[in-house]
Amino acid sequence: MKNTHVFTLPSGVECEVEELTGKQQRILTEQNGKPHTEKLAEMLASVLVRVGTSFRPDVKFVQEEMLACDIKFALTEVRQFSLDFEPSFSFMHTYKDVEGNKQEVEIEEDIPEGRFPITTVKKLVTPEGGGEPELVDANYTEYADIEKNITVTLPKSGKKVRFTMLDGKGTTIGSKTKKNERSSHTTIMMRRPVYFEESGKGNEVPIQLNLDSLPLKDIEFLRGEIKKYEGQVDTEIMVERPDSDTRPANEKDMIVDVLSVVSFFFPSEAI
Repeated sequence: MKNTHVFTLPSGVECEVEELTGKQQRILTEQNGKPHTEKLAEMLASVLVRVGTSFRPDVKFVQEEMLACDIKFALTEVRQFSLDFEPSFSFMHTYKDVEGNKQEVEIEEDIPEGRFPITTVKKLVTPEGGGEPELVDANYTEYADIEKNITVTLPKSGKKVRFTMLDGKGTTIGSKTKKNERSSHTTIMMRRPVYFEESGKGNEVPIQLNLDSLPLKDIEFLRGEIKKYEGQVDTEIMVERPDSDTRPANEKDMIVDVLSVVSFFFPSEAI
């Protein structure tokens, strides 16, 4: 019987995983042209025993249904479980210097209690005795119960807007956006925001939100609401570049998302 680990996702749903083996290393390192995020989804699906009471969810579930924060936490948790929850980690990260040459830097970081810091998914609940709704930890028990779609009213334009908490579909939107087309709007569009207008029949029709035409106050409010509801997993590390003395002040450090680095999961890959 395989060794498994049970933990709670930022959404509150319980998750059980098997440990990483050579199979997962192969999935993540195969030179098959697939994007790294797709390989991560395949790797995670291959070790998922259950999410809630749903046994052996497939890669489609990871890519389309799971919240991004749950995916990130499950990836960090299965990595830590597979390496016995070591309180620190180190691996080699490859990057290009100002002349386009490959350079390597060793990344070392402590992990308190062997787990990455998180904030939980929230939901709006009306107190039993009545009164104003309160934002509380969602603590969902099943994925089917998660309220992904959040509706808010923008303060300046008065538009009623619905956004979807970042999930696998939204992450795919971001990864498929061309680099020269990305902007501050991209992270909002990954939440698939729409506003509602009444049709001639009296029904509300969802229309894709045009961020260019929104007042700045509304955009800032929308960003704030997204942050309030979504869970977060801190997987980014700031490190000093070894060639920092040749770079301007704003380029001396770089931010690395450890999930984007194969050697974070399999340190021997740095050899």
